[in-house]
Amino acid sequence: MKILIVDDQRSGRRTLRQILAALDEVEVLEAVGLDDAMAVVERSAPDLLLLDVRLSDDPRDRGGLEILRRVRASGRSTPALMVTSVSELSEIREAMRLGAQDYVLKDELCPEMLLPIIEGQRERLLLKGEVVRLRERVDRTFGTKALLGSSAGMERVRRIIERVAESSKTVLIRGETGSGKEMVARALHEMSSRRGEPFIAVNCSALPGTLIESLIFGHERGAFTGAEKRMRGQLELAGAGTILLDEIAEMPGELQAKLLRVVEDRRFRPLGAESEIPLRARVLAATHVDLEKRISEGRFREDLFYRLNVVTVHVPSLAERDADLIELLLAFSAELPRKLRYTDDAIAWLVRRPWPGNVRELRNVVERLGLLADDDLIDVPTLEELARERPVVDATAEIDRLARALLALPERLGSKLRVIERAVLHHAIESCGGNKAAAARLIGVDRKMLERRWDRHTGEEPPSSRRMSMPTPMAARHLGEEPPSSRRHTPANGTRHLGEELPGNRNHTPVSSPRYVGEEAPSTRRQAPPPDHDDA
Repeated sequence: MKILIVDDQRSGRRTLRQILAALDEVEVLEAVGLDDAMAVVERSAPDLLLLDVRLSDDPRDRGGLEILRRVRASGRSTPALMVTSVSELSEIREAMRLGAQDYVLKDELCPEMLLPIIEGQRERLLLKGEVVRLRERVDRTFGTKALLGSSAGMERVRRIIERVAESSKTVLIRGETGSGKEMVARALHEMSSRRGEPFIAVNCSALPGTLIESLIFGHERGAFTGAEKRMRGQLELAGAGTILLDEIAEMPGELQAKLLRVVEDRRFRPLGAESEIPLRARVLAATHVDLEKRISEGRFREDLFYRLNVVTVHVPSLAERDADLIELLLAFSAELPRKLRYTDDAIAWLVRRPWPGNVRELRNVVERLGLLADDDLIDVPTLEELARERPVVDATAEIDRLARALLALPERLGSKLRVIERAVLHHAIESCGGNKAAAARLIGVDRKMLERRWDRHTGEEPPSSRRMSMPTPMAARHLGEEPPSSRRHTPANGTRHLGEELPGNRNHTPVSSPRYVGEEAPSTRRQAPPPDHDDA
């Protein structure tokens, strides 16, 4: 801590220096007059000023107040303490008006009076420095400084963030998975005046539609079964801050309509509530899918797209900003406890390597090297062992393999297309806990199409998670096992087996529900299998 003593009397400066000697880590500077004091301020930037009001024998001299005026005029907020023999209230009021924190009369000067004041100023100075450091850390973590890279694409992203940060309009953030969309959203929040308010991110693909609606809008007590108390939704919890709707393309259609009203009217109604609540938060949305394609397929509302798409921020993938890879690599390595170094060949290897997971994958690779590498110097053999690109399952090849296996099944199964369709529908509904909308999204079809196809197979609504009694094809009978004699009875789940006649009508066309894999047709049945066509 640097303390500047400004006093025209040598004895006064000596007395103050002796008192300050009791403090640790304090550097004491001295000045006699106005010009001398301003030169020290410009040269050394003291942390505290100890000023005498009068700096000469002239009773009209007010040099200490003039120093305070010039320091404030230069833009400095250096705290000042008046140590003077002048006791006129007008002079003391003028010093306080110019920014002096306290004053001590020379007749009452003693360590017990002066030192506690200086210690209090030092604590405030330390707290101020801590706040500045924390602010810088937040900027490096969540602000535009966290968006590393000097490529043209990243410069454009930072420029858009700076321009629209203070606005309350919606922003649509688009980019591949792992490219840093949430970091862009956090930067928009931290660069705005809302940074003191909450930032809430909601993943629209993580929960079924009913739970997402309750999570976003909230609900009143008794709004539905199990709603035992009122729960505030994320729109309300965000307050005057920012809410990010991540993976907005996966939001159910009925919820998209409600969100459109919220964005348009800036008001929302919790489930079961009688009145609406004003929306104070800023709404951001993010997605990695092609929304225009989803609109053409009827899976995303066009009006909601245009409402969210006031400003679009495209976050470039790592392939579009490969010049930033070395900068990202060094920045991520600097965050590790150990200091990793890379050979030129290793850096060239990393540049050539594809990064489908973008920046997130690169960070994960660096952290893996920091944990598992034997040496701090990373070479190509180490990268071949620890950072080799993991093989991605070829979806087309896997589908071909499944198709060949399905065609190899016995012909007595009837329509193999219906067998596999029923199995896919059943597993999708079961894995989603009976949620039809979630199952439709999992399969990639419209909910109504899923219901039509399921009804065609079972003649009933899709089962809930509590009564999932239909056996899966894997649980079907073994090949060659004879059906029991009671096969004529309708199964408990309402489905009929291929070739079974309707009761009371021997000439009725057989129900075209698929047979379980491995079930043998009764020998007395000679009817042809149902026609093999797609009813969709």
